[in-house]
Amino acid sequence: MKNYLLFTLLFGLLACQTTDQSNGTFEAIAPEAFAQKLKDSNMVLLDVRTVEEFAEGHLEGAMQYDYYETESFKGMLEGLDKSKTYLIYCRSGSRSGNAMSMMQSMGFSSVYNLDGGILAWRAAGLPVIR
Repeated sequence: MKNYLLFTLLFGLLACQTTDQSNGTFEAIAPEAFAQKLKDSNMVLLDVRTVEEFAEGHLEGAMQYDYYETESFKGMLEGLDKSKTYLIYCRSGSRSGNAMSMMQSMGFSSVYNLDGGILAWRAAGLPVIR
């Protein structure tokens, strides 16, 4: 009986792990890990802040999609290739975290959110362009 319970528990855990992997990768990562991922030319970088915030400084190569422009934001996301890997950020990580959840529900396969946003990026001494 003990072995049966152990087998059932182990099988259940493995089934959950497989389900999580098939849903793609969606996680918040530290600025240093985010910077490493930026070195991969296959990544798509999205800044989900306002036009004004973007003009104050952004990461090189970022496309600006304003999260607060709800309907146009969703429309812009719909036009993106869902099979690509996206790196997203905002000021502090909140909007981009919400955007990451939205992208997951829309069927995107892989999204990384900059934990702490551009504030954490700057605090880590990483470059910003104007």
